[in-house]
Amino acid sequence: MRHALYCFALAPLLATASHADETRLVDAFDPKRIVSILQDEGYRSKLSVDEDGKVSIMSGAHGTDFHVYFEACSDGGTKCEILAFRAGFDFDRPPAPAILDEWNLKRWTKSFRDEDGDPFLEYAVNMVHGVSEANFRDTLNWYVRELGEFIDEIGWNDTESQDVEFPPSQPI
Repeated sequence: MRHALYCFALAPLLATASHADETRLVDAFDPKRIVSILQDEGYRSKLSVDEDGKVSIMSGAHGTDFHVYFEACSDGGTKCEILAFRAGFDFDRPPAPAILDEWNLKRWTKSFRDEDGDPFLEYAVNMVHGVSEANFRDTLNWYVRELGEFIDEIGWNDTESQDVEFPPSQPI
């Protein structure tokens, strides 16, 4: 009887320990784990470190590349607070600014232009204290979904819009 009481008393502790393994948080301290999750979700992923020691992961969806950048890092780039999902598009004739402005009014992902006027799509994720793995997977797939919609919005796969010749402006 006493043995049964001990087992009954220890059961919640054992269940909590088992549950803790299943809910281990994802943070921006372990790039290899992020690579593994990307691959597990079916995305290609390649980890790289640039000459300044900055870590990034190259992946892709919808026929285009995107990167996951490790940002707001300390301790020589090993402890990062932010993961930034980012994709850029090199146009001969970039889409109208109004398209990006409208996107930014309605979406959580944000678009911006580089110095050449080419559009980028970015989503920065606060990873301080970690997030559940299920939450991270959902965030990844949510970014990829919005990336596909952004590609359509800017006409990236519309070859006609990239090759159209516009007549020169006429003075007023």
